[in-house]
Amino acid sequence: MKQKVLCKKIAAALVTLVLVLCLFGCSGGKKTTPFQIVFSAALLSESAVTEYGNSLKSSMPELTIDGTAPVFSSMMMGETRNDAASGVPADPMMGMAGMMRMAAVVSTGEMDVFIADMENAGRNARSDMFMPLDKVFPGEDLSAYGERLLSFDILSNDSYDPQPTGEKTPVCGFSITGNPQIRRIFGDQEIGVFIISNTKNLELAKKVMRSLL
Repeated sequence: MKQKVLCKKIAAALVTLVLVLCLFGCSGGKKTTPFQIVFSAALLSESAVTEYGNSLKSSMPELTIDGTAPVFSSMMMGETRNDAASGVPADPMMGMAGMMRMAAVVSTGEMDVFIADMENAGRNARSDMFMPLDKVFPGEDLSAYGERLLSFDILSNDSYDPQPTGEKTPVCGFSITGNPQIRRIFGDQEIGVFIISNTKNLELAKKVMRSLL
């Protein structure tokens, strides 16, 4: 248990370091940043991500910006990863590496849409990574989506045993578990779609989000 908590603390410190370095050192010359969708879960099918990406590029050619094709990235990580079927235990260092990569991509404004299981989505929602839906779709009545609207419990600051405080994050995503393309990628996991708070391509991100509903 202590080793797991230590790994979490190290991961948080490394993520913070990556964010600081990117904020002060990632301002190079101008170049076209591709539209990027990241898929994240402990287990997912990378071949299905590629298949979905090819389909989306064909149906939404506008995702190619100034001749730069969109990017579809897989980040396999999660604290509950156990790979019980293969007998391979979770690797804390792999999880930390994934978190660092995620922080770097977000801090430099290179990610637009995040599609993930509830564990990864919840962790990032509590870090304010996602744009609240009332800012994505201002003035729209989204109540018809009912239980498909996603928000997450705010947790206490107890490093050893964080517990829900009774508060929740803003509604920041939609459940898309039943989408056939998403099921091919993630299987039977509960999956949500979210827009990154600092996206440079909000209208395109909204179009992708709507296509999955």
